[in-house]
Amino acid sequence: MELTEAGQKIFKSRFARRDDTGAIIESPAEAVWRMANAAARAEKPPQRAFWAEKFAAIINQKKFIPSTPIWANIGKPERPWQPSACFVLAIEDSLESIYETLKQTALVCKWGGGVGFNFSSIRPQGDFIRSTKGKASGVVEVIRLYNASAAMVKQGGIRRGAFMGILNADHPEIFEFVNAKKEGGLENFNLSVGITDSFMEAVFKGADWSLSFAGEKRRTVNARVLWKEILNAAWACGEPGLIFLDRLQETNPVPGNTLNATNPCGEQPLSPGESCLLGSLNLAKMVANGKDGKEIDWGELAATTRVALRFLDNLIDVAHYPLSYIGEKTRATRKVGLGVLGLHDLLIQLQLPYDSPEGRQKARELLHYLRLTAYRYSAQLAREKGCFPEWKHSIFYPAQPMRNASCITIAPTGTITLLAGTEGYGIEPVFAVAYQKETETGTITVFSNLFLRFCNEFRVPETVLGQVAAEGSCQGLDGIPSCLKKLFKGAYEIAPEDHLAMQIELQKEVDNAISKTINLPPATTVKDLDLIYKKAFTGGLKGITVFRAGSKPGVITLGMKDSFSAFSCSHLPSRGCGCPEL
Repeated sequence: MELTEAGQKIFKSRFARRDDTGAIIESPAEAVWRMANAAARAEKPPQRAFWAEKFAAIINQKKFIPSTPIWANIGKPERPWQPSACFVLAIEDSLESIYETLKQTALVCKWGGGVGFNFSSIRPQGDFIRSTKGKASGVVEVIRLYNASAAMVKQGGIRRGAFMGILNADHPEIFEFVNAKKEGGLENFNLSVGITDSFMEAVFKGADWSLSFAGEKRRTVNARVLWKEILNAAWACGEPGLIFLDRLQETNPVPGNTLNATNPCGEQPLSPGESCLLGSLNLAKMVANGKDGKEIDWGELAATTRVALRFLDNLIDVAHYPLSYIGEKTRATRKVGLGVLGLHDLLIQLQLPYDSPEGRQKARELLHYLRLTAYRYSAQLAREKGCFPEWKHSIFYPAQPMRNASCITIAPTGTITLLAGTEGYGIEPVFAVAYQKETETGTITVFSNLFLRFCNEFRVPETVLGQVAAEGSCQGLDGIPSCLKKLFKGAYEIAPEDHLAMQIELQKEVDNAISKTINLPPATTVKDLDLIYKKAFTGGLKGITVFRAGSKPGVITLGMKDSFSAFSCSHLPSRGCGCPEL
């Protein structure tokens, strides 16, 4: 497995096996076989070598990239084989439950899992406690307690714990929750408000909205007052996001298991105790030469999807779970999250702008094909190995056998994209043509190889490339062909409505959810954000996250600090349209 310099840094710092002195004793290729052989142990003995070869091939060729916990844990003799990235835990309104769940959370984080909670069962601050005759600390104080714990427990020894905190919009402490991150802090938590259809109806009508706890109405506010509070906080610091609770439940594959929480990045709704494994197809590798130029390699996409789904499903059986009941819940529904990375890379190669109707249509066509392929193969696995245990209580019974209650999840893929060597994280557009990113392994400098290959074909002068490197953008510069400017728009050069349109279009093909940030320019107003959040609701999203540039310090800097030096690319033949062929 060949890795870029950035990929090597990530592998060595987070994934490689080490001896008792901390020295690295594993190459990327050896790590691939470690994971492949471990996953193949779920097969019958005569078939193990065959499937290990299949698993290793798609990972070695970077067509499929497993998630961080799989790289960090699976197949290592010194670590539990904990492959899940996503967990949800229940928390009840008692001191015993708060601290028991906190302990369980630490155990999950210890081996690489991120955890989501819905805190709506916790009584609001100041409530009387009969047993102690004292007053409750409230939801925000419990979140602060959990945040402090996350800072102490690194996920699998590779990163700090990451949590999602959700509070339903009818909780009496909702205003305090909404504003909890405006002044900073809670750095290990993402916060989202649990939004219902009834709340949105009240917002649209300007109606009153009741705040209640344990069936008791505490006070009434105008829904638009609360809505504006949410908007102001999100405008100021990017949080809270929104989780649309009724959308989660409407698409719940096992309706009897309530869904009211997600993993830390919001892409994986889970019932308490469930966990989910993630892995992503590298769409940059799913392109082939066609009669009229580049096209999607549908055959390769289907073949890789089937092997990747089997790999994830197998890991459910060979896994070690941090708590026995998590293992039971996970095996009961066998949820997996097969996703994608490098969507923008693929669209660039197909010469389709990310923010065009044609680009969105092609992206959805691909996701539709991926989803159907995954579902058909899950059905095949069900006939071969059996349906997931709760199948008879699922939406699939009795017509469709399924091995997995859910199959498709679009994760953010921040770390594994560096392993893949692609430029677009998940379904995000490239952040910029040139930028620097601060990570725990050091500064990573990026100058888009795809852009350089196109510029090499057009013989863009090095002086112009130097300007691009300094500014991080090719927009507004002379000497850059207009067709390249359309293809190579960065995240903040794409209109928020086009970001949102892509997420809405692709959510139609994703049975779980999508982790995506709607990037907002600094001049975005609260009124603009109001329209975006409302369109996310009417567009059928399960959740939404926004970030307004400059609203809080970031880890990515546009442009390159060092001066641009000469580069070399292979010469590529041009196409009849005048655009280069990749």
